[in-house]
Amino acid sequence: MVFKRHALSMQLRGEPEMTKESTLSSLKLRQLLIDLKEHGPNTCVRVRLLGEMWRSYFMRVVGVSEERVLFNDEVKNKLYSVPLNAIMQIELDHKFKEYQPHNHYTIQFM
Repeated sequence: MVFKRHALSMQLRGEPEMTKESTLSSLKLRQLLIDLKEHGPNTCVRVRLLGEMWRSYFMRVVGVSEERVLFNDEVKNKLYSVPLNAIMQIELDHKFKEYQPHNHYTIQFM
């Protein structure tokens, strides 16, 4: 009962809750990254790769191909080319479309 009230309170305040919506398919991940590159220049992402901890800094999406994404880490001034199928979770630093900031989205590969 307490959990239901807490979840309802979060919904009323517009806060995200960890539900099915916090899971992205690999296709939605790729589309999100493309959209960020083309329409979200002020939104950066932080990723957790397979077998690794979260990256320390948010990075800007600078390129997306069929199998890889290119991130610019502006803090370390480095580019990272990452296989899309290595991204296990993603987090945005600003709201973008229906995606909430600081919510961990888990990637499901099919």
